[in-house]
Amino acid sequence: DESFEKIALDYESLAIDLQELVGASNPIRTIDCFDISHFQSSYIVGSCIRFTNGKPVKNKFRKFKIKTLLEQDDYAALHEIVKRRYKTTLEDAPDLIVIDGGKGQRNAVLPFVHPIPCVSIAKKEELLFTNHHPNGTHLDVKTKIGKLLIELRDYTHHFAISYHRTLRNKHFLR
Repeated sequence: DESFEKIALDYESLAIDLQELVGASNPIRTIDCFDISHFQSSYIVGSCIRFTNGKPVKNKFRKFKIKTLLEQDDYAALHEIVKRRYKTTLEDAPDLIVIDGGKGQRNAVLPFVHPIPCVSIAKKEELLFTNHHPNGTHLDVKTKIGKLLIELRDYTHHFAISYHRTLRNKHFLR
């Protein structure tokens, strides 16, 4: 959370930079980030974290047990948790949605989040997929936007893994 405090100090300019990056009509104040976690197709879970003005809003964090899958399918799992998070309408919608994954993961949720801008970040290559970059563009991890988006994605990833481990440990301790 310490690094997010630094980000929050200068968030005003970041909000405008993010707006330009994703082609939003307003500065990006609220961001929801999604990730999926599993172990060999078992204990498939998802997470959604919310940040407002660069700070975590922990009462808006969500954990999801995947209900519709018996085997790993990240696209279907993301589809399920995004639909569940926003129900049938985009109530309590953020200004931006970030998906941990690549082009396919982003495409899996686009039908449920329109008109909210949605991006995805593929690990390792740090490719950012947006409407303006449908085939991905390298995210510069040295820029403020790059640092923010990577930290959001990583934070969400750790939140999902933590929930996954909790469920798995409960099962093994029975």
